[in-house]
Amino acid sequence: MDDFQIMRHFGRIPIAAVAGALMAASCLAVGQPFLTPPSQSQIDLVEQRRTDFPAATFVEDTDWFDPLQLVQGGHQRFSNGRPMLPALARQLDGFFAATNSYAMVVAHGGKIVFEKYKPGQGPAKLYDTASMHKTVVGILTGIAIDRGTIADIDDTVGQYLPEWRGHAIGDMTIRQLLEMSSGFRTPPLSNSAASPYWQSYFGDDLKWAMAQWPVDRQLAGQFYYANANTQFLSWVLERASGRRYADLLSGQLWQHIGADNARLWLDREGGSPRASCCLQATARDWVRVGELIRNRGRWRGQKIVSAAWIDAMLAPSLANPNFGRHIWRGSPYNPKRSYGADIPAIMEAKAPFKRNDTYYIDGSGGQRVYIIPSQKLVIVRIGKPMPDWDDSALPNMLCTKEYDCQP
Repeated sequence: MDDFQIMRHFGRIPIAAVAGALMAASCLAVGQPFLTPPSQSQIDLVEQRRTDFPAATFVEDTDWFDPLQLVQGGHQRFSNGRPMLPALARQLDGFFAATNSYAMVVAHGGKIVFEKYKPGQGPAKLYDTASMHKTVVGILTGIAIDRGTIADIDDTVGQYLPEWRGHAIGDMTIRQLLEMSSGFRTPPLSNSAASPYWQSYFGDDLKWAMAQWPVDRQLAGQFYYANANTQFLSWVLERASGRRYADLLSGQLWQHIGADNARLWLDREGGSPRASCCLQATARDWVRVGELIRNRGRWRGQKIVSAAWIDAMLAPSLANPNFGRHIWRGSPYNPKRSYGADIPAIMEAKAPFKRNDTYYIDGSGGQRVYIIPSQKLVIVRIGKPMPDWDDSALPNMLCTKEYDCQP
């Protein structure tokens, strides 16, 4: 997982283009694939950000990120359900403390039955949950296909970003980007702040940085979790719709599910959001995203995205049975989940998931949304990143008779 490669550099876990001529009249133009390398001022910016980055606390230190763009929400209230039995609540309290969690919310049947926050934080607190943003991009892609903005999942990048035609990236399909099987690889880790690796994470020109990511189309069809897949999806969404990503997110999803205002981290003022990470939102709003998936694309009876798309997102991809379209699957059981060849991070599930229909949205170091339709459960955990996170522990803890599961 790319975020974990930065962790190896810092010793901790942190967060987490393009060909032809610039389209002068369009603020959505992705740009040329081999633009001028970073200037000294851009290198200095990355050096500063690398030095200042709050690697141990980035999830809660959201004001470090700058510049930020507002995502307007819809501000609906959540209903509370019957509180869970005290014995199970005490068990969750212990898990919360043992895992240095900041927020944990459990919803059953769309109503909150457990909610706990770190002292000084609460339901309005925004968190940066790293790669959890990727699943949101997957949902927006489905909305674009439902609306015909993107004609077909097997369309190529070059059909929407014509400046990429004739390049390996232009031949990638939307499906391959969604399934992380495009042939993208992460740039080599380098100490140089001018490198594509560090410019991607902390630089102010994602167009240049992502254009430098290695591509091996001979490896297309093999699973490899690379942030460039999601970044290019966001640019396809913008170009296909003629709208900025933040406007799409707000107008097509965030307002409709009644979420509070969120924020996106841009590479620079007026630039590109980092689509593979860095959507700052509340724990309750991640419950809303989980509920949308649990209800097969509906929020409180209103269709936001087609059930067919959600079903396809959750189905196993050809490249990895534990990965769908920008979302992870608990079945088949995989005790040591990999993010791809040569990526050192391994995430464990120390026991099989007690429910085969366990799906999850994955953010660096245990930022999670677990979705278990058979139990009508959505579980959100946000907290201090943990490289030894056990994916099966929390959903299995909630496999009780109270929540339609015989332990």
